[in-house]
Amino acid sequence: KARGGGGEGGSSNINKGKDTSTNGCSEEEEREGEEKMIVSVMKYVFDEHRRWGERFQARYKPYTSWPNSLVSASPTPPSSSSSSSRPLRIGYISADFFTHSVSYFIELPLKLRDGARVFNVCYSNVARPDARTASFRGYADKWVNVHGKDAKDVAQQIRSDRIDILVELTGHTAGNRLDVMALKPAPVQVTWIGYPNTTGLRTIDYRFCDAKVDPEDTEQTFTETLVRLPNTFLCYSPPREAPDPSKTTPALNNGFVTFGSFNNFAKFNDQVLHLWSRILKQVPGSRLLMKCKPFACAHMRAKVLRRFELAGIKKSRIDLFPLFPSTREHLTLYSMVDISIDTFPYAGTTTTCEAMYMGVPVITLRAQDEDNHAHNVGCSLLANIELLKPLITDTPDEYVTAAVRLAGDMKRLDKIRKRLRSEMLKSPLCDGGTFVRNLEDVYDDLWAKYSKKKLGKSSGGTAGPETILTPRAQQQHEQPCGEAMVVEEGKKDNGRSSNTGVA
Repeated sequence: KARGGGGEGGSSNINKGKDTSTNGCSEEEEREGEEKMIVSVMKYVFDEHRRWGERFQARYKPYTSWPNSLVSASPTPPSSSSSSSRPLRIGYISADFFTHSVSYFIELPLKLRDGARVFNVCYSNVARPDARTASFRGYADKWVNVHGKDAKDVAQQIRSDRIDILVELTGHTAGNRLDVMALKPAPVQVTWIGYPNTTGLRTIDYRFCDAKVDPEDTEQTFTETLVRLPNTFLCYSPPREAPDPSKTTPALNNGFVTFGSFNNFAKFNDQVLHLWSRILKQVPGSRLLMKCKPFACAHMRAKVLRRFELAGIKKSRIDLFPLFPSTREHLTLYSMVDISIDTFPYAGTTTTCEAMYMGVPVITLRAQDEDNHAHNVGCSLLANIELLKPLITDTPDEYVTAAVRLAGDMKRLDKIRKRLRSEMLKSPLCDGGTFVRNLEDVYDDLWAKYSKKKLGKSSGGTAGPETILTPRAQQQHEQPCGEAMVVEEGKKDNGRSSNTGVA
């Protein structure tokens, strides 16, 4: 609908003053009109984040100086040795250090860290800790529980811990501590993983991404400076309790192909329904299996089945499952799925990784008219695995065609089923050792640039041309007060594992 394709109302504004009943405008003019609408929607979303950031920031007075010791940039490449004379102190603040989607992407940076280069401090805002929380506590060099703590007290703790780079992992999702980030308790601040858009806060300097999910020429706007990590911005750590993939693709035994989607229901929209219905119509006897939380409700199941019936798909071809009690049961359901079909314009992330790990190929659709982070995540993930690169599609027609062709090629489907997990584990997506080295190189580079800028200012010079200049709050900081958090700190083996971190 945002593209003007959702009904007459979507096109009437674009073609105002034109004779739309007789196609009074050329295709080029229509395309230009759609592009203007796309830009306006993208601008609207950015402006709303920015305006929120301005209103929210007005409630806080950020720090403008920090007690951290500065270091000069080393002429030695970061991959050879850290440019700092001490380990950088990296803080991770999140409400998702438990069995949550984000946890599968932050585990390896904590578990495989190089203690000679970084000292990781986790600021946990978890409301209900679980077994994964205990694992994270063990991976961290220092663990601080900040749940329910006042933002000023948390900021004071972060300053006391001399955090050089503070990374928030939640964005505008439940349990975030953007209030702490607004106080700027660390000299360099980053947002990563948890939210597919800008935070809108000028106190957050950088946003981690990669060149596929946010290309160099992206028109999407962020208040943060984009930092593109090599290969991929995500490194997946599969659940230890995951079962083995089924030995053959289920269609060989069933006699029919089953498409599947375990994505959040909020990502299911009329455009997705339309393409999925086209696929089901072109693959006779095929079925669609959907799994998500709302399907525990009979009314919701009936509503979804009715939508498919209106699209010409019999409800007997649709299977709807609610959430399962355990991760193992959840992943076992993939033994019933031959092909996973991605959602758009908000693609899957954890669900895509889970499908691939269970041997299920994924069809994804690249953003067409604009590069949008949320839309391109599937492309970023699949691009790391040679087997699945052909399943990255550029148009809705290609998306349908790719699904239909794969459904008709049992030999190819079965080959993917047998090889996909091993191929995924060898890919950059699960290569924890390389990913963490690259990440720590980036941290080293960001800190070197910050130090060079500050040292240049203190000597009356100017920052070098390669320095990334980030927004800095100009207000005087308000000294936080309050008691420090109760913390846990212990020794860790500074050695780095060379495997993927998968048990």
